[in-house]
Amino acid sequence: MNKSYFSTLFIAAALILTAVSCDSNDDHDDHNEVPVGFQLSVGGNMLVTQDTGTLTYASGDAIELSSGAEVGPVEVQFIAEDGDLFTPEGGEYGLQYELTQNGVIEVEHPLGNNQFQFNVTALEAGETTVTFDLMHDGHSDFETQAITIRVTQTEAE
Repeated sequence: MNKSYFSTLFIAAALILTAVSCDSNDDHDDHNEVPVGFQLSVGGNMLVTQDTGTLTYASGDAIELSSGAEVGPVEVQFIAEDGDLFTPEGGEYGLQYELTQNGVIEVEHPLGNNQFQFNVTALEAGETTVTFDLMHDGHSDFETQAITIRVTQTEAE
């Protein structure tokens, strides 16, 4: 009887371990990832990345635009703890932004039904910062550092 009890216990433990190991999703169940950073890109080209608390721009110390320029779609992706980029999935996720200076750029967000894409139009020379919040069920799961956007006046032709 003791042997039967141990056999049953062993089989139960093996089934539990199998179920737990099968539960780990190798496809990176993106909607459950915890962001540690983010990346803004256009057409696969990085504009700015925040990783381990440091902002890195594609060039210089800001995203630089000429007045009148239209940029987009800008894609927002988040960086998981393992370094993989992901876009949250599901209607409970959204993106909010806040500008420090109005009138420098105009943001068209969202693009269609995609909460994680937007267009930017550079309106007039100046500088503003923007922060983004990854919203989940009404609260922020992640807030970016302030991203500097600098608009320069285009020269008259």
